[in-house]
Amino acid sequence: MKLRAALIFSAISISALFAQQQAPAPPPQTARQALLEIITGGQQAAMKHLTVEMQKSLRAKGNKSFAQDLAVFDEMKASAAALKTFDAGQVLLSLNEPGTNEKLEVHVDSDDLSADNDNIELSFHQFRDGVEEDLPYTALLSSFTIGMKRQENIWRLNEVSIDIKVPVGDPALLEKIGKSMDRGGMVGGKIATGGDDKPETRQMSISQSMLMLGFAEGTYAQSHPDAGFTCSFADLAEANAFSVDERILKGEPYSGYKFTLSGCQGKPAETFHLVAEPLVPATGAKAYCTNATHTIRTSDDGRGATCLTSGKTNSSANNHDDGMVILHTTESPVSK
Repeated sequence: MKLRAALIFSAISISALFAQQQAPAPPPQTARQALLEIITGGQQAAMKHLTVEMQKSLRAKGNKSFAQDLAVFDEMKASAAALKTFDAGQVLLSLNEPGTNEKLEVHVDSDDLSADNDNIELSFHQFRDGVEEDLPYTALLSSFTIGMKRQENIWRLNEVSIDIKVPVGDPALLEKIGKSMDRGGMVGGKIATGGDDKPETRQMSISQSMLMLGFAEGTYAQSHPDAGFTCSFADLAEANAFSVDERILKGEPYSGYKFTLSGCQGKPAETFHLVAEPLVPATGAKAYCTNATHTIRTSDDGRGATCLTSGKTNSSANNHDDGMVILHTTESPVSK
């Protein structure tokens, strides 16, 4: 009897000790943490945090080309090492430009959690020498809201809303534009390159034109929710808020390139394919392409089809042209 009692006591003691050594279950992931995982976790993480309905749609026959677009998140993951991310606090993430005294921060302006929905309002902030800059092009994309929805205990990306604001009634806007020109910033369709008395100007590069056309597509899709994105340059010309060169919008060659739009299937169209091909491919010029993610890719063979299927990320165009740093987002609402 004493032996049996000793064995029972020992078993209880070991069980209690084992229970004490078990690590407590981690707290459930927040919507903010899920958003950071999308940005830094690659294609697999992005797919995980899409709505159940969107995942089924991407796996459906005929939609595989859309699923391939998620490869952009692997490219983002590869460059995520340069990002600092924060699970709490005002700053969501920050990026220091290598070799410069400039820094980009994305701030959380509000986090509105209501049951299984969480709307996170974000804004861009650019700093030089530790002082925040007030630049006209950052005001255009001053804030955006990420709508997250909880399904099957996982926070999933449901909607992205971008606010575009042009303070045309503010006389200080002219002063800001002037300062931007003096320091070589981007203004409309021209790039100020500096100078003592008369700043010289040059046309937008092909990558810059692609970027502005991508923003114009996003603006059009928000203004025409029933139609979504458009494959008509004439549609984009109706409200050319980004000063894209008129030759491009008329379908004419520009700087030795021809621009084309395709892939606007569905009502509303949830994506588009923008391609810029050199008029003379034999010269060795690259082809450029982009879609609703705003990621600009290139192909060395000068062919748009190659760029769309296996193009390489043009890091210079995406991250460093004229001091602009773009956080890639899809502007069309994700299917609910």
